[in-house]
Amino acid sequence: MYTLQELAQKAKTPPVVTRGDESLLQGGSEVQPAVSTASYETVPVAVSQNGWVFPSIGLSDIVNWLLRYWLLIILMASLGGAAGIVFGKTAKPRFTAGTDILVSPSNLQLVPNDVYATSMQAESQLMDIESKLRVLTSGNVLQRVVDEMRLQDDPEFNGTEIGLLSSVLGSAKKDADGMDPAKAKNIAALRELSSRIDARRPERSYLINLSVWARSPEKAVLLANATAKAFQEEVAQNEQDGAARAARALTEPLNELKQAATEAEMKVAQFRNAQGLQTGNAGGLVSAQSLTETNTQLVGALSRQAEAKSRYDELTSAKNQALDPSSTLQSSTLTALRTQYATLKQRVDAMAMTYGPRYPELVSAQSQLSGLQAQISQEISRILRAAKLDLEQANSVVETLRRQTETARSAVSLDTDAQVMLNDLERDRLAKTTLYQTYLTRAQEIAQRQQIDTTNIRIVSTALPPKSRSWPPGTALLAIAGAVVGGGLGGSIAMLFGFVGAIRRQRPVV
Repeated sequence: MYTLQELAQKAKTPPVVTRGDESLLQGGSEVQPAVSTASYETVPVAVSQNGWVFPSIGLSDIVNWLLRYWLLIILMASLGGAAGIVFGKTAKPRFTAGTDILVSPSNLQLVPNDVYATSMQAESQLMDIESKLRVLTSGNVLQRVVDEMRLQDDPEFNGTEIGLLSSVLGSAKKDADGMDPAKAKNIAALRELSSRIDARRPERSYLINLSVWARSPEKAVLLANATAKAFQEEVAQNEQDGAARAARALTEPLNELKQAATEAEMKVAQFRNAQGLQTGNAGGLVSAQSLTETNTQLVGALSRQAEAKSRYDELTSAKNQALDPSSTLQSSTLTALRTQYATLKQRVDAMAMTYGPRYPELVSAQSQLSGLQAQISQEISRILRAAKLDLEQANSVVETLRRQTETARSAVSLDTDAQVMLNDLERDRLAKTTLYQTYLTRAQEIAQRQQIDTTNIRIVSTALPPKSRSWPPGTALLAIAGAVVGGGLGGSIAMLFGFVGAIRRQRPVV
């Protein structure tokens, strides 16, 4: 793009024409005598190829034009300032209220085995916060605000408000064709509220800055607080819905799992009854426990049998030494008899040496000694009979336990194959009952989890009434801006008039 001077240089330079030589250009064929041009004014012009003349314009020319049309500039500036004042007084104001919401990436740890896993990766946390930022401006949250504040009945939001331009032109918003008026007002309120909400997350922060504007500061505060509260409720409701879906997914197969576990237990019980398998307190078969107990008793009986046989043999071998005090034949009665016998024997021996064999007292003592010997023999016989009886009882017990052991061993060998099949049925029963118990416990935990709000979303600063309107700016500022714009427009018009006049004055004459 060229300037006027460049265009003038590129154009063909015409001859200098004086005002006194007009007769030379009026069609005469004869050349008139030359006239001195010293007393005439000369103006340099530049003629373009299409015949337009571009005069040289300087800063002085622009100043002259502005001074020439100063009244127009002042008038336009006055009109602009007045327009700014009128707009500031008549435009509907906007009051913006904001609140800050802290969205922590980790929920409250109230349930040890929660249905939602906590991710500690920074990228996942930021994605979670960005997702919740979208939830803040979603239709569900806005619908909660509309229902709570009944914005569908508010002319400012339901589309029934008539503005200044609409009242002048006589037009008003109408509901969609064929749509229920109540539904149309609700949709209009949602759209209007959505256009008035702005939610942003500052970089490297878990905060969300929420701002809402309305026609009054009080309503802006109410909308901001209601939106923050609806956001908290919506996030909590989403988690509760997710827990409910998980609970339903776990509850649906419970009936089938319960039936399968019941059938497995019935199969185990029926098989035990059919095979005669009985389980003891320790969980093993009664036959195996009985065999173990019988073997233990048999070992004890064999030990007692050996002791009884050893004692009987010892007593039998010591029978001929009954009068010996060191004999193994010992009892309280036998000890007393032996003592009496020893005392009486000493007395008999003493009298025999002193008085002779026919001494009457000696004969009486010898008779008493014979009686003691008979009593000792009877006591020894009694001890031997008792030892023999103990040995016979021990032998009988051992024989009985051996028969019982053989019987139990036979029963255990017969139950071995049945026990293998029973173990398979027990494993199947254990697996099914464990699975059913796990599903039942987890379903109950998640059902209780629905009643707990673990979201960690906090409102760190509630909305406060704004001091001034956010739109339009102040009336004084609008008046100044209108005056500047109007003055600039008036100056542009003045320069346009001056430039057109210059072109007209410098038009070449053919």
